[in-house]
Amino acid sequence: MVYYAVVEGFNPGVYDNWPACAVEINRYNGAYYEEFYSAEEALDFLNQGGPVEYVFIDGACRGNGMYETPEAGYGVYYGPYSHRNAAVPLWTVDPDMRPTNQRAELLALTHALANIELDLRNNSAERPVRIFSDSQYVVKSFNEWSEIWRNNGWKNKSGFTVTNFDLFWNILVYKDLINQEYEARGWYDIEICYVRGHCGNLANYQADRLANRGADGEDFG
Repeated sequence: MVYYAVVEGFNPGVYDNWPACAVEINRYNGAYYEEFYSAEEALDFLNQGGPVEYVFIDGACRGNGMYETPEAGYGVYYGPYSHRNAAVPLWTVDPDMRPTNQRAELLALTHALANIELDLRNNSAERPVRIFSDSQYVVKSFNEWSEIWRNNGWKNKSGFTVTNFDLFWNILVYKDLINQEYEARGWYDIEICYVRGHCGNLANYQADRLANRGADGEDFG
């Protein structure tokens, strides 16, 4: 089987069939992909083949909104066999809050940002990082809404405190620290990009798999 590692395309990732790959590169200016005969080689190349490091995040919450304490976790995926790959149950990092899918997604983002900030602080970051999520809520809140909320005193349009304010506050602390260092290095601001879920993207699938392992109670990374 041939695997296609799309480094530059509409939805970077690894695809196991040409039609899925073609959708991501056709009519994309500067599209770049490579073919491999193993998924592991393709996934490894995805994170080693370009000037930007790709990180995929996901959250899982079973019975979201239906149960008082649903099984929930998050996943952070860097590449095959990476020691930074993480599967984390929500109860270990967010024990006082009711688990929701949104909190799981945001905690995955917080985990990834904390790793980026640590690498910068330790001077071990060799290139900028781009984070991918299949949650429009996470992408839009990070790239657009959170700055508006902060300027409004963390109030939404109705005047109520923004849901998950506690997580967004931490996220913006990391965002500010990262962007300050990125600017000093001549890099663009940290960004989160939307990746379509369930479109055959193996990297996004691995993040989903890690999130579900976290919901199962596994804790590593």
